[in-house]
Amino acid sequence: MINKIESIRDFGIYKSFSWNSATGLKNFNHKNLIYGWNYSGKTTLSRIFSSLRDKKMHGSYDRSFFKINTTAGDFDSNSLQNFPFNILVFNSDYIKDNLNFSIHKDEISESKTILFEVGDNAKYEEKIIEFKNKIDLINGTETIIGKKDPYLKIVDDFEIYDRANTGKFTLFAKEIKIDHFGSEIDFTKANLKPIVAKVKQNLSEFIITDKKKLAQLKAIVLSKEPKEVLDEVFLNSTYDKIIKSVNDLLVKIPDKKNLDKILDSNSEIYTWVKKGKELHPEPTKCLFCDNDIKPERFQYLNEFFNSEASNIKEGINNVKKQLVDEENSIKQINFPSSSNDLNLGYIDEYINSKKELDKLLTSYKRHLKTLILKLDLKQSKSIHIRINEIKEFDFSLITSKIEQLNSVIRSNNDFSKEFKHRIEIERNLYKDYLIASFLKREKYIEKEKKCKLANEKIEKLNTQATDFQKQIQFYESKKVSDAEGALRYTYFIQTFLNRNDIEIILETTSKKFLLLRGGENASNLSEGEKTAIAFSHFLVTIKALESKRVFKDYIVFIDDPISSLDGNHIFQINSILKEMLFSNNNPGGEWKLKCLQLFCSTHNFEFFNLLRELPMGKTNKESKYYIERNFADNTAIIRELPAIIGQYKSEYHYLFKEIYEFNKLGKPLKSDKLLLIPNTLRRFLEMYTLTKYPSDQNVDQRADRIFTPEISKRICKPFHYFSHLDNLDRIGKQSEYVADIPVACKELIRHIKKKDKLHFEALEAAINLKK
Repeated sequence: MINKIESIRDFGIYKSFSWNSATGLKNFNHKNLIYGWNYSGKTTLSRIFSSLRDKKMHGSYDRSFFKINTTAGDFDSNSLQNFPFNILVFNSDYIKDNLNFSIHKDEISESKTILFEVGDNAKYEEKIIEFKNKIDLINGTETIIGKKDPYLKIVDDFEIYDRANTGKFTLFAKEIKIDHFGSEIDFTKANLKPIVAKVKQNLSEFIITDKKKLAQLKAIVLSKEPKEVLDEVFLNSTYDKIIKSVNDLLVKIPDKKNLDKILDSNSEIYTWVKKGKELHPEPTKCLFCDNDIKPERFQYLNEFFNSEASNIKEGINNVKKQLVDEENSIKQINFPSSSNDLNLGYIDEYINSKKELDKLLTSYKRHLKTLILKLDLKQSKSIHIRINEIKEFDFSLITSKIEQLNSVIRSNNDFSKEFKHRIEIERNLYKDYLIASFLKREKYIEKEKKCKLANEKIEKLNTQATDFQKQIQFYESKKVSDAEGALRYTYFIQTFLNRNDIEIILETTSKKFLLLRGGENASNLSEGEKTAIAFSHFLVTIKALESKRVFKDYIVFIDDPISSLDGNHIFQINSILKEMLFSNNNPGGEWKLKCLQLFCSTHNFEFFNLLRELPMGKTNKESKYYIERNFADNTAIIRELPAIIGQYKSEYHYLFKEIYEFNKLGKPLKSDKLLLIPNTLRRFLEMYTLTKYPSDQNVDQRADRIFTPEISKRICKPFHYFSHLDNLDRIGKQSEYVADIPVACKELIRHIKKKDKLHFEALEAAINLKK
């Protein structure tokens, strides 16, 4: 059973309702009566039950929310598909959903056919139950795990791949497009599935295990445009020649026959004197001291500078210049201006190779500096001493690394030249790799095989269940009669309308119920007739369920079954409800509710009192509620039935009491009942004027005769404006007619008190006695 409606949010006029916040609100019982005036929210409440019945939100409230508490747990608008109870709902939607009332005389009025079980069906029922049990063993129930269940789980686990919108293929295709290709490609499930079909034949063929190659591929596929072709790196080196010259000079020792201690021991003096000799090509005065330079001095210096020691020093100077040039050639290597000049996928390899080359070049430059230092040492202090040769630098390492770098550049250039063709190949390789890896992680091949076997098993079980269902239909056909449904339908309609000219017959070809009046197709039906026919259809549905012994498991919600019917039908409907919904197997015994739980709502006070009199035994309990609408902010809430409503058996007395007490308020315009009074006025005046002036005229015409047209206008104007909100412009804004509501009440009370004194005193006494 349903215990309570925990909350309702934005469901029509139920903007924010909480059961626990409502004062004194008791849980639902077996029988639940709901009273509320027109437009208070009864039909909207019934649509919550329609949503539970249909296991999906009512079409008018698809963005709303509600939560209910039941004996089977909590359910809300997001878990309706799991709601465990069967529900029947009669409301204004029921007519539109189940009946087609033709508006032209030559069209056929029809409604859904309802089948009825008749006669002695025991021998057929036993067979039907047997085959139903067999089907249950295959399909499963709430308490039985069906034979298909394990296979269905396997299929469901596999079908999640190809499921629309949320399937694994859809999600992984999105991941490939965004995460792996940076949205550079369009890629959906439709693109993914052909690749799945290809790679699943041999996953290992498409899975790339080389991490370096995979890293390069990941980068390449993100390329948008090709980069410009780059020049290969070149180093103009004379190292082989330099190292030989250096070592030759280091180990060489000059002849000492022309030894000059000063010039040999001091390289600066040596250089200074040599330069001076060049400035004095022949004997002349010294430019420094202005003394004569003797010819024999010139001869000495010529012999010295032409000596072997002098040649060694000259050789050292020349080699040092070569070393400086070698250093400059390193600086002038034509590297690309930036690694970003390369295409994606080649940048990392280029950077790594260049780092290794830079490291070698740094070592090489240190080696060159060492050579210079050794030559300086030889030249300045050790010209006549042998210095050990310097170990040769392995220049082939630099040559090899430059070639490796150029190999990357050549590959990069090839990619640029064939970009369109190459990028497509690389991207296809990466797609194949990603999808093959995904299928391997998911154990897709294994699941696919299991799914195929499971489908074969399910197909066999479905064939068995279909055969059993055919047997059930065979035996059902022997125990049902749709003609009996037509007779039941006719009985209810004629009982409601108290007329024998309207009937339902079964059209044997279409198997539809036809509505006839006087033997002809019925047309131009009144709203009251439509209500009676619709409610009859609802009762026939109940009778059909009862004949199948399943009505006891249903929750029933009936919303205002007397809508558009006059007062003569109230007692008839109440009597039929008692007959259809309650049972008493033993005379004088306990009455019991036939269904699991009953909800009835009405705007009619007299009918509400009759519903209260429907029998309830010790087993079934009753709860009563009141729907209150606040017209100021256009919201509705469910509350406990006010004690004052329960005190009155007569709606007439209750309505008078509301008007009487409102009229006595000192500041009626501040009353929270201000916008409810127009409805009360209308209902009271309908009854009062009809008793004072019985006629078929409307309430305004009767009021004109009783009060005079002038007074009648003052009394009737507010309820005409406020009692029916039939215009969107009138919702949610103030009106000057609000001030006329207290005036109308005052005028009504004044008139009855003065012109109908005896009647007024009786009413006043009645409501005072009730206090």
